Amino acid sequence: MHYTTGWLTYPFRLTTETQRTPKGMNYYNYFTEIEEHFVRRRGKHLLVSPMDWSLIATWRDSGVPLHVALRGIDIAMDMFFSGSRRHSERVGSLFYCHDAVMAEYARYLEAHLGEETPVGEASAAGEETVKEQGKEAQEGPGKDQILEFIRARISEIKDVRAKHSLGEGASEGLDRILYRLNELTGSLESSIQIDLEALERDLGILDELLVTELRAEIAPGEMADWEQEAKKELKIYKKRLPKETYEKIRDNFIRGRIHRKYNLGELSLFHL
Repeated sequence: MHYTTGWLTYPFRLTTETQRTPKGMNYYNYFTEIEEHFVRRRGKHLLVSPMDWSLIATWRDSGVPLHVALRGIDIAMDMFFSGSRRHSERVGSLFYCHDAVMAEYARYLEAHLGEETPVGEASAAGEETVKEQGKEAQEGPGKDQILEFIRARISEIKDVRAKHSLGEGASEGLDRILYRLNELTGSLESSIQIDLEALERDLGILDELLVTELRAEIAPGEMADWEQEAKKELKIYKKRLPKETYEKIRDNFIRGRIHRKYNLGELSLFHL
């Protein structure tokens, strides 16, 4: 299943070096929940921009839980609408909420720092954990849905191999990715239980390789245009964002362009 908003078919992702799946987070609703909540709070149904999608991916890969991101958006929008600017200005981007989201995340981490379950409460806590895991299992994607998703990505990669004149290195790289994806589908077909986090890590590594191989095939002029577009879009936020965050969002934008150019869905369960 593809998630589409405007012309942007596939949201963006950062590197696999960061934590991509905060504990307790549903795999399939992080992007859509944040987009719908932001649009609802903003009061006008305007599609979020590619840079907004990159920012959501940054929050996700930084480990920001969904409920923390939504609370940060609420705080930012409450502050906006309580101020005198509301009659002359509007919130045109999710970046307006970034500082509030990160502040809430910092408070969340501080509140949970060193948190442990007392020994006397272990039994009750274990029972609650089982209930929560059961609930998450019901909410998460099923095996058939995951297999359909991976097979669709396999088909898209084969189309790239057939329709584009790729260099020898990229062709071999895509063949390796296809081989590993076919291995994954075979393993999933025979599995009774699926470790979603482990599968997401495997898919993330393969998507990283996929983007790396295809990036080398992009003409320098086209890549320069994308870099310039990203720089222009992020210009007003550059001073407000830490350098590392700015660079990740910019790189995320380029990754999205590569996926879009080759009509490839991202190898991530977040896009089920």
